[in-house]
Amino acid sequence: MTKKAPSLLQAMPQPAAKLCLDVEKFITQELGFDPAGKELTLAFSGGADSKALFYILLALAPRLGFTLSLAHLDHALRAESASELKAAEALAQGFGLAHYTTRVDVAALSAGLKLGKEEAGRVARLQFLQSLKNSNPQRWIVYGHQLNDLAEDVLMRLVRGTGWPSLGGMQGLDEKHRVLRPLLLTSRADIENFLDSLKTAPPQGWGAEKFNWIDDPLNHDQAFLRNRMRAKILPLLLEENPSFLESIADLWRLAAFDGELFAHLLKGKNKTDAAAALSLPHAALADLPKALRLRLYKERLEALGPGQPLLRNLLNLDRAWEKRKSGTVIQFPGHKSARVERGEIKFSKG
Repeated sequence: MTKKAPSLLQAMPQPAAKLCLDVEKFITQELGFDPAGKELTLAFSGGADSKALFYILLALAPRLGFTLSLAHLDHALRAESASELKAAEALAQGFGLAHYTTRVDVAALSAGLKLGKEEAGRVARLQFLQSLKNSNPQRWIVYGHQLNDLAEDVLMRLVRGTGWPSLGGMQGLDEKHRVLRPLLLTSRADIENFLDSLKTAPPQGWGAEKFNWIDDPLNHDQAFLRNRMRAKILPLLLEENPSFLESIADLWRLAAFDGELFAHLLKGKNKTDAAAALSLPHAALADLPKALRLRLYKERLEALGPGQPLLRNLLNLDRAWEKRKSGTVIQFPGHKSARVERGEIKFSKG
């Protein structure tokens, strides 16, 4: 009888296999996501995070019943980017996986849209990945964001004045947009250790070079706020508190719990009818604490389109509502406004 070849998970060194199982637990238990029958398309750059996540998902796919595929966008900002696209295609082909690649001249897009290159690159990635999602209702986009990225995101939100619970950082699971971040509570150090352990003891028949990764020099450009957080601010916080990343993970969990609580408390307060969603009757607000009223105002305003509702404006609106100052109009970014009327607050744009 022919002996069955070991699975990738079984062939991995024990620490690497343990990390895979920890990620599985995060996906299925903490995020409560069942990927069975879905196509998970990894947004792949070739950096350490996406390279590690590729092999983790490759090991977990038979256990969790999903199909893995790979998506790579060449930003055309570096001479090496064309060869990196070819390497991404070769990696997917080597395992018989579907792959989706494209090239966008981000420098030209940046000039055309009058955006910085980082923002133009983000626009190009979102458009590319959105087109992939639109082509398959069972497709989820998987990002390699990890715990250090989450810490940087929290710090940037703090600098920009983000409120709670959004201050807890990016979501691990976004069902509305079909986005999954399996490594969100895994540190960069653990990810690099995972790849190093596979280079040191690669599965039989695999070369150590399979586990090399690309270090994009743009990740060190101090012109970008995220990179300044990474190079300057985060190291200082880790020096003050070596467990700072664990504190960020705890903050993220608390934000998720509170987000669920707000959604539960506001259940039935948000109207699906388009016309009704542009107003809030006084009676619907009367028995709510301020925190929930502010959240309802914010959700109504965000439904009108781009433009962040600022806290000071929301507080001004709530004071006008408390005093029933009919005729008061509060302006918000994005050409949006809220008007206190005799029996309701009306929200409008333009």
